[in-house]
Amino acid sequence: MNRHARRVRAAFTLAALTVGALSVTAPLAAASTTSPAFKVPFTDTNVDGWLTFCNQKDQPVTAGSIYTQPFAWKTISSGRAPAGYRQSTARATLYAYQPLEYIDPGDWSGSQLTAGSVYSNPDHPVAAATAVDLPLVGFVQAYPPHWEGLVEIRMMFSAVNEEQLMTPYAAAVVRITGRTWTLVEGGGGSCSAGQGISMETAALPKKDLVKHPAESTGAAGTSHSSASSSNAGGNSGNGSTARLAAADSSTGISSAALAGIAVGALAIIWAAIAFLARRRRRPAS
Repeated sequence: MNRHARRVRAAFTLAALTVGALSVTAPLAAASTTSPAFKVPFTDTNVDGWLTFCNQKDQPVTAGSIYTQPFAWKTISSGRAPAGYRQSTARATLYAYQPLEYIDPGDWSGSQLTAGSVYSNPDHPVAAATAVDLPLVGFVQAYPPHWEGLVEIRMMFSAVNEEQLMTPYAAAVVRITGRTWTLVEGGGGSCSAGQGISMETAALPKKDLVKHPAESTGAAGTSHSSASSSNAGGNSGNGSTARLAAADSSTGISSAALAGIAVGALAIIWAAIAFLARRRRRPAS
């Protein structure tokens, strides 16, 4: 084979490798929308799919007020529901987590945002919300976004005769700036690819699922008062709110208690590090 033929063969080989690489990476790139103005400073290896937030008209939402109730009316995943969570008894639930630098994502603190939802398409599961679900401000107040204002939203699964699946999960990352959240990683999916129904729809009286006009004012006090009245209405009706919260809770521990435990644990760790540092500096006798 002469030199010219070898060059032509090398060029075709390089082209084939390039096309192959693009075919592998293209689906992931098409499935997520990353903010060009901000780069997320962490990589969560547990993420398997991206979340898209939608309004009640099946339109994507990429920003909003942290006081809006609920945070997102519909959240759809670009990834498939895992094996064991694709049947009619499976449920998708939305959680928010607090990214912490130097801490593994599996150890971040989190809190539930919605009740479990049954979904129509296991290839694109949906977590639906109702007016009973609280706005994002509640999570932000309990777990301040210390790392560049970031909050990771995760979709987790449960099913009859199956444990709640903690990993992997579809996710999205939002950035909190003042009273506003903005999507910085995730999105890019079709809001009409699947539908979901919150279990609150079946468990709560219809009057408690009506969105109150006061919730859209953006006032912290108004949002909390309307949420409290909705919960009170559910409890006075048939106790469904309390039973649903108990059934869907992953920890059974309040946000304040979890925060206290986290602070205490960090204090113990820092004290241990300081003690070991002093021991190392102490001259041998």
